[in-house]
Amino acid sequence: MDLVALDSARHVVCSRRGLTVDGVADLIVRDLRPDVVCIDSPSGWSLSGASRKAERDLARLRISSFATGSDPGDHSFYRWMRVGFAVFAALASRYPLFRGGDPSGQAAEVFPNASAVMLAGRARTKGESKLRFRRQVLAENQVDATVLAGIDQVDAALGALTGLVALEGQWHWVGDPEEGVILLPVRSSVALPPISTPRMSSPRMSSPSSEKGSLAKGECGCGCGALVRRRFLPGHDAKLKSQLLADWRRGDLAAKERLGELRWLP
Repeated sequence: MDLVALDSARHVVCSRRGLTVDGVADLIVRDLRPDVVCIDSPSGWSLSGASRKAERDLARLRISSFATGSDPGDHSFYRWMRVGFAVFAALASRYPLFRGGDPSGQAAEVFPNASAVMLAGRARTKGESKLRFRRQVLAENQVDATVLAGIDQVDAALGALTGLVALEGQWHWVGDPEEGVILLPVRSSVALPPISTPRMSSPRMSSPSSEKGSLAKGECGCGCGALVRRRFLPGHDAKLKSQLLADWRRGDLAAKERLGELRWLP
């Protein structure tokens, strides 16, 4: 895992890569002792079907995210979520899970994509890579993104910035406190246009040498965060379609809207 800590002046005071769960917990509790911890991971499985209310709330804001369903058992695709659960558990005695209210002194679930869009006040355009857009958001919010290596550290910094903005009094959350809420760096949620995934095949698109890798591929359309040369990783489109159809049958209008955008409505 990657960890980034910011001080009240938005300076990067710590940036680490390749940490284990125990390493993260030790660094946070023993050394950094921050006023709030923000974790880029679901905090638990859904209690309300194929996705959590937090993810459905984001979908209504036109922000797509990977759905956290009920416990699938030992499924390799979801093991990263279990690592996130382990981080929340390792910090729980010092930083209890944020379920709404004042986030100070708690461990809050964040979603860097949503934080970036909320802080920018706009969706990412087709001409921007995910990495470039999020670096720009950090720079516009007085965080020196040049000291951060790659998308994981950038996302960790967006999480830290979300927590810092919340400590400054600007925060909102979406979801159900019983199954997990997502902290957002705004005072209230707003409607936003759909987020576009850039088409990376055009030879006219270029980028600085430090970001060549980020423009070589696009992000998987299911929201898992993987980089792909086509719209989806093999099989992920079928999984997403199945999940959206199930949500729609349960009455989720956001799922129906997403199916329509993807032209998957039966």
